Amino acid sequence: ALTEIGAAELICAADPWITPQRCSPSSEQGRALLVLSFRLAAGAVGAKAGAEALTVVISNMASQLAADRGMVNECCSRLRELCLGASGLPPSARERLLKGAVGPLISRLPEEAELRAAVEALATELRAAAPPACSEDALAAGKVVATRLLFQLLAAPETQNPELSLELLAAHWPWLEAAVAAPAAAEAGVEAACSALTAAISRARGRPVAREALLRAAPMLAAAAARRGSAVALGALGTLVRVFRGFADDADAARQVAAEIAGLTRQLLAGADAAAAEQRMAQLPPDLLAALLELLTTALGQRKAALALELFRTPGLLLAVASPVAGALHCYANPRIVCWGLLFCERLPPWAQQQEFAPHAGLVLEAVLPIVAEACCRLLASSPVAQDLEVSGACAKLLLTLARALPGPTEAALRGAALRIGVPAQESELLLQQIADPLATEDGLAEALGDTADSWQVEHRAAAWPPAAEPPPAGAP
Repeated sequence: ALTEIGAAELICAADPWITPQRCSPSSEQGRALLVLSFRLAAGAVGAKAGAEALTVVISNMASQLAADRGMVNECCSRLRELCLGASGLPPSARERLLKGAVGPLISRLPEEAELRAAVEALATELRAAAPPACSEDALAAGKVVATRLLFQLLAAPETQNPELSLELLAAHWPWLEAAVAAPAAAEAGVEAACSALTAAISRARGRPVAREALLRAAPMLAAAAARRGSAVALGALGTLVRVFRGFADDADAARQVAAEIAGLTRQLLAGADAAAAEQRMAQLPPDLLAALLELLTTALGQRKAALALELFRTPGLLLAVASPVAGALHCYANPRIVCWGLLFCERLPPWAQQQEFAPHAGLVLEAVLPIVAEACCRLLASSPVAQDLEVSGACAKLLLTLARALPGPTEAALRGAALRIGVPAQESELLLQQIADPLATEDGLAEALGDTADSWQVEHRAAAWPPAAEPPPAGAP
């Protein structure tokens, strides 16, 4: 067993030297290496290490293997047995073989028709093992494994046709819907399905098929996030919003996606009422809240004008998110939530300066500016994550954006907030000078905010826990 594991690790370590020139699959050395790798992957002990070694060998020899019809057929047959048969490989090793060995091998096939045939041959068994039915046993381990393998297979090919992955995925849309939107869907299956979906749309972005797939997928992902609290589905929707190139001027697509974002936000936050939203936010799982804030931040990006405008036009939506988020930022111990909360607030000022957005964004910014200013001060004065590099960087970005968009109101709001929480005047004045410095950079201010947080939190602790009184002298009454 140790010998087999050692041999597999040696092959993995030799990855840079295993090339078609040195180890051609038609040579004696290349054939011996292939035979050894398949034997290690099929072994009873150390099969996981063997699968990794086989992945290295197949991926490095893929171009020459695919040129020989006999070799590629034999390799595909043996890989099929390892991935789908009773090989004893753990699911993670099977997924690794599909992605790292099968994918590169079939991607090098000379004709696209051959690639499609190879995918179909493997997908047929997986479709049968994981039928797209929302049954009570949808969480059975075998179905989850088969679902993950199916979507790993669909995402594996990488060819010069950027629409191929989307075409394969479209042919399996019932399986995608079952994996993501079924009431009993397992997050492991959701993750594989969403990964395949985002990869396929990313490859085809800028093409009409990507727009169609996005508009078809958005309601499904939003429903999974709103009804089941799937952070994976919500994160996938955020990724699609980030990679799609049409939100700058595609008003129809922006309107449809904005409606889905608004609907799921209201469902997650118990409506558009700020008080209810604050209570609901405290109950959301941290990964779900962070994914929601990331989605909204992405949707308000400067290159997504049409989408941002639709969100600002949705009555009360952004205000109902910004107010409770800013008001509670200093209470969160999760740096990801704090970062995305700060960056979400940072998206507001630039839009308020544009004429088309000003009537909507200006009202939101005016209402949340005092809350955001106090949130930053409380974060620096009491939050355990204030000195985290990413948090201090996000806070610096927010403060500089506010100070450059609204210098006077921002200074007044920060000064008042610092006074209310008991920050000494000289400390708050130093912070205001650093923010107002015309040469200030995000990196420089972020470093300064780390020092500010250290100083303010020392003052905060001293005020909260004054030194204990000295004990009376011995013998005193």
